[in-house]
Amino acid sequence: MSCNSCPPFGGYKFPSCFQRHSGVSNKKNPGNVQTLHSLAHNVMPKFYDGVELDYYHRLAPNKFISAAWVLSHVRAAGFRFGGLYTFRVLDDFMLTPTIVGDIHPTTLAANLNILYYPFKPLRLEAVLQKPGEDVPVETQYTIEWTRPSDTWAANFYNVRNENGRCTLSVMRSITQHWAIGGELLLEWNEPKNLMTDLAFAARYSHHHYSFAATASRQGLDVSYWQRIHPQIQMANLLAWNRSTRKTIATICYQWNFWNCAVHGMIDSDALVGFMWTKYLSYIPIQMGFSVVMSLPTDRFAFGMRFVLDPSGLRRGD
Repeated sequence: MSCNSCPPFGGYKFPSCFQRHSGVSNKKNPGNVQTLHSLAHNVMPKFYDGVELDYYHRLAPNKFISAAWVLSHVRAAGFRFGGLYTFRVLDDFMLTPTIVGDIHPTTLAANLNILYYPFKPLRLEAVLQKPGEDVPVETQYTIEWTRPSDTWAANFYNVRNENGRCTLSVMRSITQHWAIGGELLLEWNEPKNLMTDLAFAARYSHHHYSFAATASRQGLDVSYWQRIHPQIQMANLLAWNRSTRKTIATICYQWNFWNCAVHGMIDSDALVGFMWTKYLSYIPIQMGFSVVMSLPTDRFAFGMRFVLDPSGLRRGD
């Protein structure tokens, strides 16, 4: 059974095909506005920068430890360690709350993600990021209510008295193929200075293709995804920004082989990218490399990633 048509759900990706919602409906749940273009974005290559070495080790069904070493000009370089812990396990099912985190032992920069389902349709999530410098902690809080044919979500980003940002969104399926929704943005830089914006979203989808669009006063985003073969996916994205009057169009593809996956893209700025990943069958290592090149400037970036995974947790990523 393929999960490629299921949108990602939550900060930590549980198997999408095993999501269950109570009740009866002849309409599928549309997901939230944030994941409206996820099918097309998942096809795009995820470029590496420099060299990255990751290690995952399972201690028990509900907990594992991780370590990573990064050598990069863009990302924070150095060594990090962390892990994942799920508090409750019922038979073979992991039940939240789940905590995912890591820390840089030298700078004490840390990331923390807490996911909790107090009820089946209600998702509570907190994402905290502490930089190495003496600056406030970056925060993101999510409250999401999921029903058989609609999803209501509220996201809070760095909410403080002096500044902050909040989004309130709803996405609803009106037929088996059509879904519409909207998102309200609230942003403030001073206690009495509130800026608002409203965006509208729509998607038309079948099991092998999907067309999605979002529009607001700030711009327009359009995406089209199609599975043209059981192993090949294609996606097209178009983004227009009103303030800069700039439009970027992107074409990308994903080709899955029996032992590896290939991603590629090209956009209207003549930016060409390629990513290749493979999980070796004879040793528990997932390896990948990526290349991105700007044709007008003749500049490129190359990156590699190796994941050592003796317990097979990352197989198939």
